[in-house]
Amino acid sequence: MTSNTGDQFANLGKALSTTASALFSSQPMEDTILSYSSPYKKLLHQTITNTGGGSSLVKLRNEPRQSKGKNNGFQNIYSTSKGFFQNSFSDSKTTFKVLSYLSDELLEDIPAESSHEERKLITEHGNKKNKKVRSKHDSTLFQGFEASLPVINETIETQKKLIKNDDMKSITESADMSSSTNEIETEDEEFTLPNHLSTEKLRSTYSTSFLKDAAKSITDNLDLLEIQKNLASSEIRELDIKLEKLKTMRELVFKRVAKIEQQEMFLEKHLKSVKDRIDMIIEFNMDKEENLTDKEGPNELSELSPPSGETTDSYATAATTPLENKGDDSSVNPLLSKSIYQELKNRESGKNDESLKKHRSTKKLKESSVYNRHRHRKIQPTLQQFYEPGSKIASISKAHEEEIICLDFDVPFGTMCSAGNLDHSIKVWDLSKKKQIASMDGHLASISCMQMDQYSTLITGGRDAVLKLWDIDKAVTESSTDVDDDNDACVYTFDAHVDEITAISFDGDNLVSGSQDRTIRQWDLNNGKCVQTIDLSFATGPMRSQRDSSLYNSILLTKEPPAIGALQCFDAALATGTKDGIVRLWDLRSGKVVRTLEGHTNAITALQFDSINLVTGSMDRSIRIWDLRTGTLSDVFAYENPVTSLHFDLDRIVIANNEPTVKIYNRKDGNHWFCGDENQDTGNVEFVKYKHGYLVEGRSSGDINTWAI
Repeated sequence: MTSNTGDQFANLGKALSTTASALFSSQPMEDTILSYSSPYKKLLHQTITNTGGGSSLVKLRNEPRQSKGKNNGFQNIYSTSKGFFQNSFSDSKTTFKVLSYLSDELLEDIPAESSHEERKLITEHGNKKNKKVRSKHDSTLFQGFEASLPVINETIETQKKLIKNDDMKSITESADMSSSTNEIETEDEEFTLPNHLSTEKLRSTYSTSFLKDAAKSITDNLDLLEIQKNLASSEIRELDIKLEKLKTMRELVFKRVAKIEQQEMFLEKHLKSVKDRIDMIIEFNMDKEENLTDKEGPNELSELSPPSGETTDSYATAATTPLENKGDDSSVNPLLSKSIYQELKNRESGKNDESLKKHRSTKKLKESSVYNRHRHRKIQPTLQQFYEPGSKIASISKAHEEEIICLDFDVPFGTMCSAGNLDHSIKVWDLSKKKQIASMDGHLASISCMQMDQYSTLITGGRDAVLKLWDIDKAVTESSTDVDDDNDACVYTFDAHVDEITAISFDGDNLVSGSQDRTIRQWDLNNGKCVQTIDLSFATGPMRSQRDSSLYNSILLTKEPPAIGALQCFDAALATGTKDGIVRLWDLRSGKVVRTLEGHTNAITALQFDSINLVTGSMDRSIRIWDLRTGTLSDVFAYENPVTSLHFDLDRIVIANNEPTVKIYNRKDGNHWFCGDENQDTGNVEFVKYKHGYLVEGRSSGDINTWAI
């Protein structure tokens, strides 16, 4: 009995060593174990060799329990560990013993290197000692370790395979390409019986004891697999909770970004207003010192009151006396500078002088051009990048009574200008607030085309054969202050064409316009003069093919396509798309064609180019991508309806083709997809503009929608 008991406790020591080793590598107690790594090793050595503190440990474990709820040794220490740490014996070694203590209930199922009979004896001995009967489905600590180890090993092996494998897709590709026979073989190789049991042996043996042991091993393995499944299910639930928390945190941060960008746009708007006022003060020499520490500014009315000893009438007469009657500029009231006085004199003497109006308009144009050339934005909105691709950001219902002819915007969530089919005015919108903030009148007919830059400058061309340059900031200011002066927002009017303006493009100081009078005119934005006229009367009508003739009977094509459907200029380069389906590349310095791109079979309605490619859309329903370096066609694709508008950047091409959805083409991977609802009640998309992942589209119903792309 003594020898047998000694062997049992020797095995128990090995079990304790195994459990301690597993516990040493566990994550939750990593900090505690590492902090006591040296005492831990010493204690473990003493326990195995039965020397030093280890003898007391064995002694404590050999002593029987006195009664229920009363324990000796570590059991008693563990039950009163809170008070134990407060006494004089709480050194690092004994503290670690308490923290790392494992009860008999957790240690009893640890396998040892002994025979089946010895394991049975230890199990029976442990069951006799345990007062508490474990439930059938309860799992011990070691069972949890044993169930986790295969998962850990599988994860390590998978990581090794992924590191060695250069192509990460090869595993899934080989799995997809395997036949049903290979799948069965893979199943047999992947799933094995426990304890190296073989299917052939189980089917051929007649030993009941062997089969009982095999059944026991399979049952134990099923228990471990159930534990693994429960652990994996717990991880999934924890991940779901974390994802929900992350989603909530993302929404909060998203709102924070939106608020920050709105504050940035608010400050930038006032920054432009301050800079405009600085320019005005400097121009009219109205600068004066002002004490910023004063709570209130100086009373301007008191400064304009007549000096003491003079009547109001005499002061007013002196202030409004013409300059030539005074004989000297110095005799003019000192409160009025020379430039302001000269302006007042010109207003009285030349109110109806057309040359003076032209001079002032040219001066406004020059000042606006010079000022805008040196302006730059401080911020660029990025909020659209955090929406899901294809999600609708905002919608403006019935922005116009009729279909949207053209629109443009400066930056995402910034300012947008739009024009309808029957409107003679331009509507100005705040995209962040989704409301109209101004309206600009001046055209005598509907607007056909427009272009807007990021400095609040807008140029429009209309069916009244004139181009107008607008200052949007002035229009918004006048609208907010209820100032009824619509002409002040119009900086300049370009009047030389004799028919409808169908296409415009401006870059730097150059403005190029195309008209139904079959001419292209180049304008100088510094003085408003036409510097060059290009005649395109040789670009005759479209070359209609037999298969496209049916399209002209549809409602979509009742309007005759324009002679000059699209153009774009950059520096001295100009690209035009005309009614004959030919794309021409021009040199504005010589006014001659340097290259023609032929391929479309109908009128060109949209084009855009960058440093590498030129993209064109046509009434022949096709999109063609040209390589400007070689002049060859690099890609072409078609849709069911004619293309009316397109816009692109380095990543995507967005296309409107008189359908309820916007067509998207990814230039990097060649994928096609659409954005929007296919519901016909929402109207067809007539016009699109796309910048920095932010898409604005106008529909035939008069609605305007914004999307994240």
